[in-house]
Amino acid sequence: MAGQRQISQALPAVVSSLQDVDSGIRGAAVQTISIIGQDQQAADLVKMLQKTKDSDERAEIRKALLAISGRCGDKCIPHLKPLTQSPDSELHIIGLRALAIIGGPDALAAVKSAIESAEPQAQDEAVRILSNWPSNWPEDSEAGQALLMLATSAEKMPHQVLDLRGYLQYIRGNKELSNEQKVAKVKDVQSHIKRPEEQRQAIAVLAEAPSVSALELLTTLAGDQAVAEEAYSAMVQIAGQDIHGVSKDQRRQVLQTVAEKSRNNGTKQRAQKTLSGLR
Repeated sequence: MAGQRQISQALPAVVSSLQDVDSGIRGAAVQTISIIGQDQQAADLVKMLQKTKDSDERAEIRKALLAISGRCGDKCIPHLKPLTQSPDSELHIIGLRALAIIGGPDALAAVKSAIESAEPQAQDEAVRILSNWPSNWPEDSEAGQALLMLATSAEKMPHQVLDLRGYLQYIRGNKELSNEQKVAKVKDVQSHIKRPEEQRQAIAVLAEAPSVSALELLTTLAGDQAVAEEAYSAMVQIAGQDIHGVSKDQRRQVLQTVAEKSRNNGTKQRAQKTLSGLR
C-alpha cells in the first residue's frame, strides 16, 4: 500500500524490512522500493545484492535497482561502484546495465573501464552496452571515440562487429557533423566494413549525408553485388536533391547509371522518374 499510494514517509520502515528473515517480506520491501525509492536506496539494494545468492531474489533486486537508476540518474553512480568493481560477473553486469540506463560521461567511463579490465562475461556485456550507447545517449560524444578505437583494434571479432555497428550509428545520429565529415568518418573505417550487414548500415549513413563524396563512395559500394541494390537506392535518393557542389550533369549521370544497372524495378523506375524531372 505504501508503494501504491506513493507514501515516501514509509521508506525507513520499508528499508528496514529488507533485512527481514521472511523472504516474502523482503520481496515486498524490494518491490516497494522500486516504486518510491531514491538514490540512497540504491545503496541499500546493492548491499542486499552482495549478500544474497538466491537467483529469484537477485532478479527482483535487479529490477528495483534499474528502476531507481532510471528515476534518479547520476546520483546513483557512486552507489553502483561496488557492483562495477565486483569479481562476481552477475553483479558486475547488473551494475553495467544500471549505468546504461543512467548515461552521461561518468557512466560511460565505467563501461569503458569494464571493457578494458573485466572478466570475459562482464566484458562482453560492456561491449554490447557501449555498442548501443549512441542510440540511447547520442549527446555523449565520447562514446564515438571509444567505439572507433574498439571497432578498429578489438581482439575479438564479435566485439569489432558490435562496436563498428555502434560507431556507424554514432555517425548517423550525430547532428554536429557535416555531411562531408560523416562521409569522411565512414571512409576511415571502410577497410573494417567487410560484411554486407555493416555495409548496408554504412550505406544508410551515406544516404542521409547528400554530397559529392557520398555519391562517390556509394558508387564504389555498388560494385559489391551483395549490397549493390541498397547502394543504387541511396544514389537515387541523393541524386534527386539539389546539392551544393553537384551539377545537374553529375546527377543525370548517376541516375542513368542506376537506371541501366539496377535489377530492382522499383529503383529503376525511381531513377527514371527522377531523371525525367531534371531540367
